[in-house]
Amino acid sequence: MRIRSRALAALRVPWPIVACLVALSGCAVLAPIPDDPVASTGRAPGPPRASGGNSSAAPSQTAAAPPSPYAGAVKIEQVGLREQPPPAAADPPGKPLPPPREVPTGTALTIDQVINAVLVSDPKLRAGFELINQANADALTASLRPNPSLFADAQLLPLTRPFTVDDQGGPPQTDAQVTYPIDWFLFGKRAANMVVAARGVRSSEADFEDTVRQRVAEAASAFYDVLETKGLLALTRQDVTNLERIEAALVKAVEAGGKTQVELNRLRLDLALARRAVRDAETALVTAKARLRAIIGRSNADPDFDVAGTLDAPLDANLPPPNEAFELAVQNRPDLLSLRWKVSQARASVIAADRAGYPQVSPMFGYTRQFQQKAIGFPDASSWTAAATVTLPLFDRNQGNRAKARSTVVQNQYLYDAAVVALRAEVTTAAQEYTAAQTTAADIAAAQLKLARDVFDAITTAYQTGGRPLVDLLDAERTFRDTYRSYVSSRAAYWRAVYRYRAAIGQQTPR
Repeated sequence: MRIRSRALAALRVPWPIVACLVALSGCAVLAPIPDDPVASTGRAPGPPRASGGNSSAAPSQTAAAPPSPYAGAVKIEQVGLREQPPPAAADPPGKPLPPPREVPTGTALTIDQVINAVLVSDPKLRAGFELINQANADALTASLRPNPSLFADAQLLPLTRPFTVDDQGGPPQTDAQVTYPIDWFLFGKRAANMVVAARGVRSSEADFEDTVRQRVAEAASAFYDVLETKGLLALTRQDVTNLERIEAALVKAVEAGGKTQVELNRLRLDLALARRAVRDAETALVTAKARLRAIIGRSNADPDFDVAGTLDAPLDANLPPPNEAFELAVQNRPDLLSLRWKVSQARASVIAADRAGYPQVSPMFGYTRQFQQKAIGFPDASSWTAAATVTLPLFDRNQGNRAKARSTVVQNQYLYDAAVVALRAEVTTAAQEYTAAQTTAADIAAAQLKLARDVFDAITTAYQTGGRPLVDLLDAERTFRDTYRSYVSSRAAYWRAVYRYRAAIGQQTPR
C-alpha cells in the first residue's frame, strides 16, 4: 500500500488544477458553433420557382418583422430572425400570463374591444402561451451542467477476527472519490444543446404569434357575423311590422267590402313566413353571439351581451395588391417564421448530434485513508487518487441520431417550401375574395337601398288608395327586403374579407 501511495504522490498534480477541473463552469467550447445562416443573414431559403416557365425571382424574405399590433393588450415580443447571442446562459423560466380580465357585462363591444378581449382572455391563447414557458424550461434543462458523482466505501474490514501486528490483515481503508464528466465542456455538447433549445424557444414564440393571428381573424369574423345577423333580424322584424300594418288596413277594407278575402289570406301567408323568418334570425343571432363569446373567453351568463358597430362605414380598407401582399406575408407571417426557426433548429441539431458522438470523459479524484496501526503496525496513512474514464467510440458514434438530424433539416426545408407554395394560393384566394366583396358591396350602395325603400313606400300608398293590386305591393316588399338583405350581407362579407386578407398577410390589426 505504501508503494501505491508513493506512486500516486509521484504524480504531483497541483491541487489548484484539480479544483479548476472539478469546478468547470461555462467556459469556451472545443470549436465554436457557426452562426446559423438564417439567423445571421436574416434570409430564409427561397420558395421554389413556379412551374410553367415562370422565372420570376423569389421574393425577398428578410426577417425585419413589424412591431406586434397586440402589444397594447398582452406584451408579445415580435420575434424576428436575428443573430443568436453566445449560449452562455439559458433563458430564464417562463412566467404565466396575468389572470384573465373579465369584460364588463352589459357593455356593447366594439371591434377593437373584441380583439383586445381575445388577447387577454381567450383560453386557447393562454394555453398556447404555456408552450413558450415549456420551451424555456427545455432551454433551462439544456443549460444545466452535469452533477458530479461521489463514491465512498470502506474495505478490507475484519470479518472473522481482528487484525493485529502479530496476526496481520488488511489494513482497513476508506475511500472517497469524486467523478465529474467534462466532455460537455471539451467538445461543446452543452453549448450545442443550448443553441438547439434556444431556437426551439424562438419557434414556440412564432407559433404563439400565429395562434394570435388566427384567433384575431376568427374574432373579427365572428364580430361581423353578429352585426350581420343583427341587421337581418332588424330587417325581418321590420318586414313583419310592415305586413302587420298592411294587414290591419286590409282587414278594414275587407269589412268595408273594398277588398276581397283572397287578398287578405294571401297577405297572411306572407306574414306567417315573415314571422318564421324572425324566429330563424333570432336563433342565428343567439348562435353568432355564443360563438363570439366563446372566442373572447366569456363563460359567465350575460343575456345583455352585444356588440357595437355599423355596417354603413365607408369601404376604405387600404390593402396591398396580391404580389405585394405575398411579399409582406413571407416576411411577416409567424407560421413561416416558425418554420424558418425550425430549419435553423434542425441545423443546430446536426451539430449537437455530431458532438454527442464524441467520447465521454470523466476525470476522478479521490482520497484514501488506511488504518494500518493496529493491522500491520505502521502509522495510519492518507493518500489521493487521480484517474480518468474515457469511452472508446468504436461502435456507437451516434450514427443513427446524426443521420436523423440531417434528414430533419431536409424535411423542415421542404415543409417551409410547401408552406410558401400554399401561402401563394392563400393570398391569391384572399385577394380575390376581397376584390369581389368590395365590388359587390359598392354595387349595393345606400342610395340603391333608399331607392328600393322609396319604391316600396310609393306602392304602399298607391295600394291603399286602390291604385295598385296586392301583388305589386308584395312584390315591392320582397324587392326591398332582398335589397336590404343583400346590402347587409355584402357589407359584412366585405369586412370579413378585409380581416381574412390581413390575416393572410400577417398584419392583422384592428381597423
